[in-house]
This record gives sequence, structure tokens and C-alpha cells, in this order.
Amino acid sequence: MASIRVEGVQGQMAAVLSNVPAFPNDRFVLGFPEAIGDAARAIWFGALKPRWREIGDGAWESAGEMPDELRYRLVITPYEDYVDAVITLTNCSHRVWQNSMAFNCFNCGSSVLRDNECLRHWVRVKGKFQRLVELPRVFSDRPTVQLYSVEGAPPGAQIPFVANFKATPADVVAEGWMAIVAPDGKRLAATVSRPALFLFQNMEYSCIHSAPSFGTMQPGQTAKALTRLYFVRQPLGKWYERMKREMEL
Repeated sequence: MASIRVEGVQGQMAAVLSNVPAFPNDRFVLGFPEAIGDAARAIWFGALKPRWREIGDGAWESAGEMPDELRYRLVITPYEDYVDAVITLTNCSHRVWQNSMAFNCFNCGSSVLRDNECLRHWVRVKGKFQRLVELPRVFSDRPTVQLYSVEGAPPGAQIPFVANFKATPADVVAEGWMAIVAPDGKRLAATVSRPALFLFQNMEYSCIHSAPSFGTMQPGQTAKALTRLYFVRQPLGKWYERMKREMEL
């Protein structure tokens, strides 16, 4: 039986996680998806009013639709120390989507993980673990926000959704995950997508995103992607080796 508890927020593109063994006193808010669809004209949070329902064994499902644009189904399934979010997306428009995406927000601001200075935010660049505070940063008119290109995906400058933020360092290309380590150094939470299109973080809310990619989508095409959230009592290096095996990255 899964320990982590999921609860969808009716009418919103959001869910809440609680009863997390590694973080027993905390709750985590998911904006899943905060935006979705064509990366050139994604549909943002609030435009859709998805229906949520519990589907057994602690899992929840939501579905949203915008006529003549898109349709999606999201299933969030909890396990002992991770949560899987699988999104199935359909292109209902008459356009080819060069890049398709879901902007999945994992908000850690209401937990012990809160880290407004990015001192405990970690990624991996050129085979090396790096704290976000150590990486080059591009300051836009929203200085708390930063996006990062991901290995195997188009550069951020070629993805309209990313480029529009004007907050992506051109010389940083990371793996498709981001983690926040607890102050005690013995626990962490992380988000990783397969496949990943880009990373995002906002210092103000201690939210991290690994945005899944659905690839190039033709009109009428349906595709699927996975985002996994980890909540583990492990140091960064040990969790990383486990994640690579499990996600087959």
C-alpha cells in the first residue's frame, strides 16, 4: 500500500501530496500541468477546469480539454518514496506542433526543503553535480526565474515557451532532472521527466520543474510522457545512481 497521499484539487490543474515518509510534516503542491500543449502557444493554468477522480490504490486521474486545440489525461500514482505522473496528450488542432510539452510545477515552498537562495538546488552539467547558485544566470524582468536547456532536447532559444522568458543561459545544458537537498543533507526531493524538454525553477516559491516533452505532434496525434517525483532518505549521489537505473536514463 502506498504511503504518500495524493488529492486532486477539483476544477484546478493542481494536486496536493501529503503523508510523505521522508518529509512527514510537510505538504507539496503540484501544478500538474501548469501549462500544456504546443510550446509555441501553450495553454496556461486556469484556462482548463479539469475533472479529478480517485481511481484506486491512492491514484488520482484528471482530464482536461480545449476544443480544437488539445485534450489530456493525467494519472498521478503514489508509491512508497516516489510519485509518477503520466500525461497522455492529444493534438486536437490543425497545426503541427514542432515541440509539445507539459509545464509540471513541483512546489517545495511549504516544506523543510524551501531554499530561496538556490544553495541546495542541484543539477548535473557535463557529468558534474552543480548547485544552481554556482551556474551562470540570466536576469530578466523576473529575476527569481531561470530556465535551462536539457541534454538531447532543442536549445532553449529554439523553444518559444522557453525563449519568451528571456532567462536561459546559453552555455548551460543540464540533464533532465532537478533536486533540492534538505538542510540536514540526508534527504532530498527531485523531479525528473522522460523525455525532458527543459528545466525551470523559481527562487521565490522554491518550485522546480522538469518539463516533459511529447515531441513533434501532428494534428490528431496522441503521445505520452512521464514525470517522476522522488522523496528519499538518500544523499544526492546515491539517489542519482538509483534514478538512472529506474528511469533508464
